[in-house]
Amino acid sequence: MTNNLQAILTHIDQNTDEALDRLFELLKIPSISTDPEYSGHCQEAAETCRRFLEEIGFEAQVCPTEGQPMVLAHWNSDETANKPRLLFYGHYDVQPADPLDLWQTPPFEPHLREDPKNGQVIVARGASDDKGQLMTFLEACRSWKQVTGALPANITVLLEGEEESGSPSLGPFLEAYNDQLQADIALVCDT
Repeated sequence: MTNNLQAILTHIDQNTDEALDRLFELLKIPSISTDPEYSGHCQEAAETCRRFLEEIGFEAQVCPTEGQPMVLAHWNSDETANKPRLLFYGHYDVQPADPLDLWQTPPFEPHLREDPKNGQVIVARGASDDKGQLMTFLEACRSWKQVTGALPANITVLLEGEEESGSPSLGPFLEAYNDQLQADIALVCDT
């Protein structure tokens, strides 16, 4: 495990540019769930997340709801058949960017910037709530699989599209998909 972990971390470091490209692709989508005018963008963000998960090897789907879609994905393999199941939760929707005049650069044009206090930072709406965090998990899975050939456990990914608007579809979704969301461990990535 220790040798694998070091190789995985090295792989992540060597592929930072590609990971940033994927993150920036998602950050460019104005997936504002609180405004119905952005519903098409929320659908686009859900489809983008589904594609990223499928590229890693997850069985992924975009699930319609009364509001914005959810993304549900599973990693199962013979190697992990008797291992615990991890449920990862994140959300792809973002808050509105208003007032726009307070932004130094357009909120959906992500870029890197030097910050005197924090060093190099990513500037874009959603970079720190929650697209950056969900992509960190997906990129860790991507590198783990590329280095070792498989993920170390059974993993279910649930990406919500309405967290920023109070999660009105989450309760009904959890009830409808309860059998697919059973897990031993839950990781809530919304900080």
